[in-house]
Amino acid sequence: MSVAEKKRPPAPVIAAVVLWALPAVFFLLLSVVGALAKGDPAILLFVLLGFLPGMTALGLWQGNRGARVVAIVQGFVVYGGITMILLLSVPRSSRDWFTPDFLKDPTEDFLER
Repeated sequence: MSVAEKKRPPAPVIAAVVLWALPAVFFLLLSVVGALAKGDPAILLFVLLGFLPGMTALGLWQGNRGARVVAIVQGFVVYGGITMILLLSVPRSSRDWFTPDFLKDPTEDFLER
């Protein structure tokens, strides 16, 4: 997969990103609306709860292997294995999204041409 092809992740990865971005957005909105409604800025600390899912979603979008591991392990607990299915039993293009270019076998690239 060339650099030009690596601009947008495959569909299963996008679905996993959406699943992880939803709690991050929820906690962000919850804290902002709560702070505005009650007038207490300490409620903004709820935004900290959205950091892990937000960072996981960003890492999945960028193709980080660590984010993939976090999404699989933590997603099994949170989502009942949906992210595990999306990120493990996927087409080759999705697996290639998380494989850095320097780890790819150059003979595979030669054979694909």
